[in-house]
Amino acid sequence: MDLKDLQLFCDLVETGSFSKTAQRNFITQSAVSQRMRILERELGRTLLSRQKGKGKVELTDAGRLLYEGARSLVREAMALEERLKGFSDSMEGTVRIATVYSVGLHELPGRLKPFLRQYPQVSVHLEYSSTARIYNDVFSGAMDIGIVAVPTTHVGIEVLPFSEEPMALICPPEHPFARLEAICLHQLNGQNFVTFDVNIPTRKLVDEHLRLAGAHVRIVNTCDNIEMLKNLVELGQGISLVPEITARKEAREGSLVIVPLTPEDAFCRPVGLLLRRRNPQRTVVRVLVEALIGKPKGGGPMKSSPR
Repeated sequence: MDLKDLQLFCDLVETGSFSKTAQRNFITQSAVSQRMRILERELGRTLLSRQKGKGKVELTDAGRLLYEGARSLVREAMALEERLKGFSDSMEGTVRIATVYSVGLHELPGRLKPFLRQYPQVSVHLEYSSTARIYNDVFSGAMDIGIVAVPTTHVGIEVLPFSEEPMALICPPEHPFARLEAICLHQLNGQNFVTFDVNIPTRKLVDEHLRLAGAHVRIVNTCDNIEMLKNLVELGQGISLVPEITARKEAREGSLVIVPLTPEDAFCRPVGLLLRRRNPQRTVVRVLVEALIGKPKGGGPMKSSPR
């Protein structure tokens, strides 16, 4: 069994999607499918249930057995590789990044691709994960870098500023708000509203700004990722407040309209890059961090208060 194939298999199980696995490993979806068929031939077992019309990956009994053994094996192999390469200052090896989906899909690629073009010998293992798990994985050393929205103070974690994402209203083209050049938050009072689940930091940020503006929205649906949220708005279930950068594609295609907030109500979603505090970073990790955010002015962590 090839370790890379096992890593792809574990990624496929964890993401539940061939397309997301391809994005995470910077290869094509067809390449993922091909490598999984090769792995099945080598093992002489069917690992995945490929039923037409189903949008998620389903494991066979053999697939579940392989995943239980492979996930720890892959992580141990990656950790050993990085420890060995840590003896060298060369720009090579694998950097493990865990990010929330909205940042990883919409903002990270534009910063990551120039680095990978400059250092083609470096491999980036990209994992989409929940905020809580990202903090845990960075603290434990399972991930070299974490990227989260609305970062908070955690023991043993250093937070560096990654970006400030302006928030904006999104609505279907037929909604009355779509004709506005800008909108105040108090105008959202009584509107049907689609938002994130209560445990997601961006939801808490949006709730706080609506509260301060005295806007009492009618929450009709919640979800745990930005793509589902935008789909619900497109279907006309309600309006929403999201980072403007995450809706640009839909705005270009005409399925959604972005309405900026007025200067009085404008606010941003902070995004932070997480590193394990007091942990010597490999050269390749340090250079990648500088490429993603630049050298922090003053060399200190990003100041963030718990929300």
